[in-house]
Amino acid sequence: MSVSEVAVSLQNVSKCFKRYAHPVDRLKEIVLPGKGRSDDFWALKDIDLEIPKGQTLGIIGQNGSGKSTLLQIIAGTLTPTTGEVKVSGRVSALLELGSGFNPEFTGRQNVFFNGRLLGLTQAEIESKFESIETFANIGDFIDQPVRTYSSGMFVRLAFAVAVNVEPEILIVDEALAVGDILFQRKCFNKIEELSHAGVTILFVSHDLNSILNLCDRAIIIDDHTIICEDKPHPVVLAYNTLMVQREADNYDTSGKFRHEVKTATSGNSVGESRIGVGGAEIIAAEIHDSSGKISQTVRCGERVTVSSTIEFHEDVDRPISGFKIKTLNGIAVIGNSTFGSQKSLPSIAAGSVLTVEFSWNCYLTPGNYTISVGVSEMLEDQHIVARDRRRDMLPLTVIGSLSSYGLLAVPVDIDYSYVNNELVKAVATVSQ
Repeated sequence: MSVSEVAVSLQNVSKCFKRYAHPVDRLKEIVLPGKGRSDDFWALKDIDLEIPKGQTLGIIGQNGSGKSTLLQIIAGTLTPTTGEVKVSGRVSALLELGSGFNPEFTGRQNVFFNGRLLGLTQAEIESKFESIETFANIGDFIDQPVRTYSSGMFVRLAFAVAVNVEPEILIVDEALAVGDILFQRKCFNKIEELSHAGVTILFVSHDLNSILNLCDRAIIIDDHTIICEDKPHPVVLAYNTLMVQREADNYDTSGKFRHEVKTATSGNSVGESRIGVGGAEIIAAEIHDSSGKISQTVRCGERVTVSSTIEFHEDVDRPISGFKIKTLNGIAVIGNSTFGSQKSLPSIAAGSVLTVEFSWNCYLTPGNYTISVGVSEMLEDQHIVARDRRRDMLPLTVIGSLSSYGLLAVPVDIDYSYVNNELVKAVATVSQ
């Protein structure tokens, strides 16, 4: 990839912070420089990352993994301890709530202040101010000090500024989590609009569905370094596996945690991945159409059954069986389990083999999907541990011609009636 095609390049970037046991130790270290009184904390270690222009990159990781530090280095608000950072284009960053705004300034003053920091002229900011004010939609509060804002109002104004200053690189760090649902949808629509316009976007979120929906590529940062980099779906699967493994590590699993990835065997499948701590095993899974025949193709609206056969190698006190259907890019559409249902599973002894069936009317929009099945156990402390989860195990193709918008093609009865027949007749007469 040529240099002109790269928006952000990081080579061997690390960031070290000094940590002091007591605030006075910092002063002592300055007065008595011969003796170090701090511990080194490496927030980032050996990061190599290249982001092409126009790409939307999702960044996933647990709190404290180094995500925000990485974004601050790219935004230029932090300097790396080692390594080289190259950024090509105007950066507009929506980082942690509160950054970049002076709480004593009014919203209007902060808009102009931030605009000038981003390199816009006074005339450019004035020409964009109406768009920013309309997008934020905070009314008369635009002329009130920012310290009087709620967190939701604050993020409205901050996001409005970030996306309306013609950024070439937009950085969004989990800030949208405090917004109401309607404003979040408005923000996501704007992010999609900017992405289609060729803006490079770095998007941090704990909402994995947002990563799947918005991003072209994703990375996982864990223990302050990048451990996975791929298209969003496999990265989200890898992150879920990591979280399940960490959950399992809190319990006595005797090192039995399994993680397998199989290559796709069908053009309609994305490849199976399998995780679990063992003790119970999914040995088979099937899709049955309304006639009871095994099939991976069903008609929209048809009665469908997914069955999974489980072999128990250990006694399991509170087993849970479940299934999930996802689109090919990993968006969960429907799913269910025996947990909390009228058919909750009893305690099952080692050596037992059990088949669980889930049946429903398949009102999925025609297209290709994957089916995941699993068996878990509810522990005494109410935590759920995966015994065996086979994700994207079966491909499912839905055919049919039922018209619908979205992922579900649910039948809808449509009718209409005149509210004022005389008025309708009058309008018809005028139009003639």
